[in-house]
Amino acid sequence: MTKMENNENAKVLFLTTEEVMRILRVSKRTLQNYRTESKLQFYKMSSKTIRYKESDVRIFLQNSSCSSYLKDIAKKYIPDL
Repeated sequence: MTKMENNENAKVLFLTTEEVMRILRVSKRTLQNYRTESKLQFYKMSSKTIRYKESDVRIFLQNSSCSSYLKDIAKKYIPDL
């Protein structure tokens, strides 16, 4: 996890690809499909570094049709989900 501050001094938590894969319980390829299909917003920090805002992952989970079991597991990684 990486914390960054934006212009309003609010801390933004960024997650790595591996962290999001673990939270969503999906493969790297599935996560790539989510990016390609614009289902999950992402941020390119450099040519090889992709990060995801914790808040975007939270919204994705809340709007998804995945099971409540998966959402319960995600609460371990994202508090207040």
